[in-house]
Amino acid sequence: MHRLGILVTTALLVFGIDQFASAQSTIQLPSFSRFTYSGSVLVPTGGSSSLGGISRSASGRSSRRGGGRGIGAGVGHAGASAHVTIIDHDAIDRQIRGLPPKSGGTSRSAVHSAKTGATKADPDAEGKALVRFARKQFLAGNRTSAFDAYRLAIETLSPRLSGLAAAEFRRVFPAEKRPVTIQPGRFVADGR
Repeated sequence: MHRLGILVTTALLVFGIDQFASAQSTIQLPSFSRFTYSGSVLVPTGGSSSLGGISRSASGRSSRRGGGRGIGAGVGHAGASAHVTIIDHDAIDRQIRGLPPKSGGTSRSAVHSAKTGATKADPDAEGKALVRFARKQFLAGNRTSAFDAYRLAIETLSPRLSGLAAAEFRRVFPAEKRPVTIQPGRFVADGR
């Protein structure tokens, strides 16, 4: 029995010392990284652009008495990018309402005129196009669309042409058949 006690005591001492040696702990403090970007990216019609990024890595190794080893590694990457989609709500609205595309925008005709070297644009071009469109809509029987097109044209045109468009509007839509009273350059609701 005495032998067994010696063996148990020896085992406890051997394993107990090893437990004390391996019970040591390693603490890694938190690390923080930050990067900022201040600037601009030109994305004219939509698309993606990378703004930048940071990559980093770390590795470590520790050895302890008694054969304990530890190996560790860490890899991190941070990046920023911008994805842009241009939505022209005005163009969508015009298309839904059946109006012609806005002049001077990024329409194909504007791009074509820019390529061919047309330099001076008529400031009343959009208003004139709206009047032509209103006439077509009225002749086709689309009175609501014609009414809206005339209203937009009168607001868009220069004062002289706005007065002419207003006179045409009054002739096409007599006062008793329209919901608003029109004055050159603005609309005023009936009843004020």
